[in-house]
Amino acid sequence: MFTTIFSIDDDPTTQFLNRYILESVHFCEHIIEANNGEDALSYYEELEKGIIPIENLPEIILLDLNMPVMDGWEFFELFKTRFPKFFEKTKVFVISSTINPDDNAKVKNEKNIEAIISKPLDTEKLHFIKSAIENKLSK
Repeated sequence: MFTTIFSIDDDPTTQFLNRYILESVHFCEHIIEANNGEDALSYYEELEKGIIPIENLPEIILLDLNMPVMDGWEFFELFKTRFPKFFEKTKVFVISSTINPDDNAKVKNEKNIEAIISKPLDTEKLHFIKSAIENKLSK
């Protein structure tokens, strides 16, 4: 079981489904949600300032790409540069309904993104996430 998962997605239905599946299989203790990249960066700013306890640092980010205000790619690049000490402790999985081949290619070429997973999240995809992390830790 993981401690904290950060779901970054602008769609309330997707957030509901993510929370439901994560809770139903006891995948993690805490689920944090943000509706766009800007809100997600604010969370990390509060972590950095100590407003939010460091124990609430997400181990996994489930990141949508297509969001208003600040999309997933913008968030990812800013997260990587502004919060490197948090970034190195976090596994990023893109959870998206994108059919854009450029997005798929970009994910495959980005060594700091574990994988791209199609929506909706389900138990099989959670098993894949867990296995991907365990395999990386064992190397």
